[in-house]
Amino acid sequence: MALDFTEYFKKYEAIVAEVDAVFRKFETEMPDLVKCGKGCSDCCYALFDVTLVEAMYINAKFNEKYSGLERSAILERADRADRDIHKLKRKVYKASQEGRPVNDILLEVARARVRCPMLGDDNLCAIYEHRPITCRLYGVPTSIGGRAHTCNQAGFKGGEKYPTVNMDIILDRLLAIGKELQTGIGSRFSELGEMLLPVSMAIGTDYDEGYLGVGEKTALREKSPEEEDRPREIIAPAAAKGPGKSSACASCSESGSACESCGESIVLGGKE
Repeated sequence: MALDFTEYFKKYEAIVAEVDAVFRKFETEMPDLVKCGKGCSDCCYALFDVTLVEAMYINAKFNEKYSGLERSAILERADRADRDIHKLKRKVYKASQEGRPVNDILLEVARARVRCPMLGDDNLCAIYEHRPITCRLYGVPTSIGGRAHTCNQAGFKGGEKYPTVNMDIILDRLLAIGKELQTGIGSRFSELGEMLLPVSMAIGTDYDEGYLGVGEKTALREKSPEEEDRPREIIAPAAAKGPGKSSACASCSESGSACESCGESIVLGGKE
């Protein structure tokens, strides 16, 4: 019997809805700074990976929508993208073996551009309604590991403070769903939920029992209410208005060392 991932896909869609609401907030409050529009494909050349649940969700939607020659054309583009990414990874590995500074290597990776296989000849996304979360937030300030990022086409200026989306928290929540999925299906692969892979590989993978490490007699296990993860706020406020903690901080279970800069937005292009 085929595995049912509906429960996990619904949790993923809940995060997508939250992310879309955050992006709309930026568009409403800072319309002159958010430059995203139909036909702009700057984000379609960025290198990034998606988590297990996101990869499986995109895969399912891709399989529902495409077949025949159109599907084959996209998969051919995905194969080319995989080869380009593989070459880049080999180049990065060689640079690390040669002892080049880590920051120099990361900068080189950040500048690399690989065309997403979902980008059509018309410069439109073939799965726009189900595009990855990274794509949904491209164009507004985000932070990864305390470092600020934004689109080159946007109007956000370096050195200025802006509300910033914390991508680390989003990643943690996506990985948590992946871990739930791994446990729920009884996978023998203990690190399955931590898997990261590019979109080009996600759409061409067959997520069957063999790939997921599920035995013939393994059944799905529902998660108890006590195990539900508490959602965390994903957007950092522009500035602290006082010494009091926000409701998100009051309910946060992390240690104080995890949020030393809580209450302040990231300085785009400035010091961490």
